[in-house]
Amino acid sequence: MLQHMESNVSNPISGTFTATGESENFVPASQLRRGRFNISIWGTFTGTVEVQRSFDAGSTWIPVASPDLGQLELTVPVSLSAEETEQGVRYRLACTAYTSGTINYRMSR
Repeated sequence: MLQHMESNVSNPISGTFTATGESENFVPASQLRRGRFNISIWGTFTGTVEVQRSFDAGSTWIPVASPDLGQLELTVPVSLSAEETEQGVRYRLACTAYTSGTINYRMSR
């Protein structure tokens, strides 16, 4: 039973953007564990990456905002840590504007 509940938590995802688009989904929290996770983007690029989350299994995506940082639109290499306490919430990265370069990304627990 424990393995089944934990299997709802995603493995790390990583990839690159060389155009606008979205990453695959990432689920940081399970029924048994709170979802502290990392988001990193790096590379030499001109573009914007938005952190988004979904409460309905990916049908609707909402931009994530932070009280300290405002809406999370990333335009420079950065690594940050976040926490999700609600089970089943999905996250993804969306490259909403792209001009040049390679944007590398990773989300992990």
